Amino acid sequence: MYTKEESKEVKIQFWDGFKRYSKEKGRKMTSWVLRGTQIKEVQLKFDLNENGAFVILQVDSKLDSKRHSVYERFEKYKPVIMDTCGADLKWEKDYFIEGFKDVGMIYYHLEGASIYNKDEWKSYFEFMFSKMTILEEAFLDVKDVVLQTV
Repeated sequence: MYTKEESKEVKIQFWDGFKRYSKEKGRKMTSWVLRGTQIKEVQLKFDLNENGAFVILQVDSKLDSKRHSVYERFEKYKPVIMDTCGADLKWEKDYFIEGFKDVGMIYYHLEGASIYNKDEWKSYFEFMFSKMTILEEAFLDVKDVVLQTV
């Protein structure tokens, strides 16, 4: 069991390690699209929590109707996105972030991943780097047509 301070330090070490891994692979963390999607409601995210590792295209708005509208625009181009991303990409129009809110999520999920399993960090880095590269490419393929309809 980790103390709050130890847990915080492990998280910092993990994300610093991922930054180094990305840089070694030719991508600085600042070069990922992430929050710079140019669509207010859309963010690309990395996450590693008690439910596993995630690479996410998240659609978020205070208004459910706006969130659904933007999500449905991506859904319209699902065949194009799936062609780039493959069959392991998951789609959830109403994904509840525990204790927080509903968002739309298009994501990859690596079950069983734990930030406390340091022996597996490299495989988590590989998963997140490779999946974000693919998801980002798919996003950029459809971004302009989604932007036109937002």
